[in-house]
Amino acid sequence: MTPDVSYAGRNISFALSGLTPWKSVAISFIDPDGIAASWITADDVHLVDQDGTDATSFTMYPTATGELAWNRYGIHDKVGAWLLDTNLNGVRFLNGYNLDGLKLGGQEAVSVGAELTRHTGIGSTIYYSESVPTALVVDLQKHLSDTASLLERRVGINMGQVPDLYLLANREIMAQVASATNIKLGFEDGYYKNFGTRPGIYMRTDLLTTEVQRLLIHEYVHVVFDDLANGKELPAWLTEGLSRYYEYDIALSGLRPGATQLRQFRSADVARTAAQAGNLFSLGDLENQKAWNTRTGEDQISLQYSQAYMAVRYLNETYGPLSAKAAVEDIGLGFSLPHAIESVTGLAYSVFESQFNRWLAAWDDPDRASIAAYLSGLDVLLADVDAILKQRSKNLAIPASSSEASISRIQLVRSTEAAIDGLQALSPPDGAAALHQEAEEYFGRILVWLTLEFQHADTRDDIKRVQANLMIPEIDARELLLKRNLSNLQFVLHLRD
Repeated sequence: MTPDVSYAGRNISFALSGLTPWKSVAISFIDPDGIAASWITADDVHLVDQDGTDATSFTMYPTATGELAWNRYGIHDKVGAWLLDTNLNGVRFLNGYNLDGLKLGGQEAVSVGAELTRHTGIGSTIYYSESVPTALVVDLQKHLSDTASLLERRVGINMGQVPDLYLLANREIMAQVASATNIKLGFEDGYYKNFGTRPGIYMRTDLLTTEVQRLLIHEYVHVVFDDLANGKELPAWLTEGLSRYYEYDIALSGLRPGATQLRQFRSADVARTAAQAGNLFSLGDLENQKAWNTRTGEDQISLQYSQAYMAVRYLNETYGPLSAKAAVEDIGLGFSLPHAIESVTGLAYSVFESQFNRWLAAWDDPDRASIAAYLSGLDVLLADVDAILKQRSKNLAIPASSSEASISRIQLVRSTEAAIDGLQALSPPDGAAALHQEAEEYFGRILVWLTLEFQHADTRDDIKRVQANLMIPEIDARELLLKRNLSNLQFVLHLRD
């Protein structure tokens, strides 16, 4: 287990060795209350069982070396004694480990509609409520500092002093704090307050790790561009689109980009679908922040954020990477939004909007499109291999002479060789390179396996039969893992729901 001393709210890495290669291992975690914890994937989604409930166990397969490694993404794992439940072929092994609370110094209790703790660290002051892990407090403080540095390089703005940060364990506490600081809370999970007493970023933390990190980035981007606007009110679609744009842009450079890609593609596709159906908001309807904040329908809220994100993406991808920033600067100088858009694009606001709508309706991400094309080719070859394996099962069920068995088995070998040739003819893009290598290994091992079965049928050498049968667990495991990883890549890229 890494690290040796683990803190509540942080991820933990686990590894096992000396296992039987390719034999399934089911892993579960039991919390200090004796309750099985839900399983969170590397892409920051809760794994679910077939009935739709949160899964508490995940099945993995040791490699040929008998080794297995995985991470526990434990942002909500609480302090106390935990159990790692390992099920090996129906035999359970329980191993205990402790999660400690990270000790912080320089703390002070304050009341802001709810009881908070004030912690002053390097670069910023953080207020946090009960049940927010102290390790998360420190980690988000660093994340805010790192975000400021990255954003400074991205947009060329001196960030200055980072704002105070209020971390609130859930929406109920956030509502109490919002009321105490004269904020009318709407649907948002966080907000930036730049007036009156206690200015700063306020956000809930009962989300998954990358969601919390992106929420912090989102609100900090508001801080930066509000300052750039020199006190002028920015149109909602521009300020929210900028925050969503850099939220994704910065998070994609983090340790778990797949978690952000998953949300990014879903957001983009919401806007594209609306554009294709003629159901976009007019940009004029997305200018007023009050109207933005009072929309209540989940579909409307999702669409306004998605459309704003894609509008800023269109600006930056079509007219230069700092075009949206330039529009903010013009507004900060006192110019209107239509003037700012025309200054940046050379187009009247209405013409810009119509061109944006056409672009959005036809949009696709080029990297995703190339991966989708590759996966279509791989799907065909996997179907061919599935057909080969089904034919093998049929052959085994039919009595046959030695010569007939040899002929049927060599046909399977030749068909597998053809599938391998087809796989080698595919050109995987970078985003599918690991999956392609996995497919090559799977197809290659099937060829070895079926060749052994042919050699047994041809020579009646029983050693070949034994060797072939010993490969069956590996073939089954590789098939499951390849198809699982293929399905997960399609899910992340929103090529399936």
